Amino acid sequence: MKNNITIAIATIFQNGGDATRALEIAKIIDEYKPENCNLRIVFLTRGSLYEDKVIEAGFELYRATPRLEGIRYQDDFETKFGELIGNESLAYDILQGEIKAYKEINPDLLIYGFWPIGSISKRLAIPSVKSIAFLPLPLTETFLNESLTFPDELFFSRFPAKFQKWVMSCIPHSLKKRNPALKHSLIRKAAEKSGWDGSPLINIFEMLKSDLLLVNDLAVFYHTEQYDSTVIFTGPVYAQEKQEEIKDKEILKILDDTNTRKKFFCTLGTSGSKEELLEIVKMFNSPWGMKCGGIILSPPSVCPLEESQRLLNNKNVYVTDKFVPAKAISKRVDLVICHGGQGTLQTAITSAIPLIGVATQPEQKINLEHLEAFGSAIRIPMRKWNCKTLEKKIQEVLEHYPEYKQSAEMLCRQYNETNAKKIIGESIWESIEVVRK
Repeated sequence: MKNNITIAIATIFQNGGDATRALEIAKIIDEYKPENCNLRIVFLTRGSLYEDKVIEAGFELYRATPRLEGIRYQDDFETKFGELIGNESLAYDILQGEIKAYKEINPDLLIYGFWPIGSISKRLAIPSVKSIAFLPLPLTETFLNESLTFPDELFFSRFPAKFQKWVMSCIPHSLKKRNPALKHSLIRKAAEKSGWDGSPLINIFEMLKSDLLLVNDLAVFYHTEQYDSTVIFTGPVYAQEKQEEIKDKEILKILDDTNTRKKFFCTLGTSGSKEELLEIVKMFNSPWGMKCGGIILSPPSVCPLEESQRLLNNKNVYVTDKFVPAKAISKRVDLVICHGGQGTLQTAITSAIPLIGVATQPEQKINLEHLEAFGSAIRIPMRKWNCKTLEKKIQEVLEHYPEYKQSAEMLCRQYNETNAKKIIGESIWESIEVVRK
């Protein structure tokens, strides 16, 4: 029986959602480890605001090459539609750095998030090592059988959702696999340049292949019977807040029960843009918005605090660039305005609060459409995200608030009934035990 186990964890570590999910999974693995096991967990990073959290949690960092700024992955990777890494030379350098890292770490198990570089590098560098992927969606070819719409970047996304789904259902499976949003052709070219001779990397499904796939979402959103046994729906995984108490006096003033204004918590995370954030500020400056209160997060990587504060004319709204206890705040507002990142949505859902969201990536659109279909949210397409549309949709939720609130509470109960920690801990250690024998 092997007692010393090394696990490498690789993901887009600049991204808040991926980084925090990876950290939570590492903590779960550590919590569920057998008594006779010496566990070493190593996180790969090329620069990230989350590096200190890895050290604080007692895990190791491996500083892979090339080193990047580590603030917004979209900037680091030159991301564009259908290309996670928008520069072939950069994709090759990152792939080579990942291969070098795996050979040096020599893990017994590789765990990766939405990081095709991780899966491809494993198959090139350490092909005999088992791999586990954790993803917000069940990204296998079976996923194409789900009721999907077109990405916002494509023309067909302008049609009603029902029509989009009908059109999608008419498209042959072989063509769906070649959807431009799934290609990531520059990563494929980098892999081929690195000596790839396995099955053709025609889409993201091939690039993310693993021995086990943990889908960090509720099974209720999917036709689970269509997926094979290597796909496990775990339920939500998100950072558990250490600071549950709200200490910021300005936030407490906004949330005070004597303040009868409608209150909104606005958080676009690091995947949002300055323009999208400032549209929220403009909404609060409108004649109707002036009657409302709110808390707006303005991350330095998205919009300088001074700029958002300078635009704001509503004294009932507080803008901050500091960390805030999101769940504690969400529970005390009427509505959350956010992006479609899984961690942010799950924080709102487990607070039983309706939300309005914008998707900055295809994955986020799917997340928001699930909640919209359930009746707890409204999704605004990115091209329509402006202060007037935002105001209109907020009023729509408030007008039918009991129905939206009831749906949010039902969804919250489903999340609370799912023991994600147990499912993840037992599934991963079951895989590790095979390695240990």
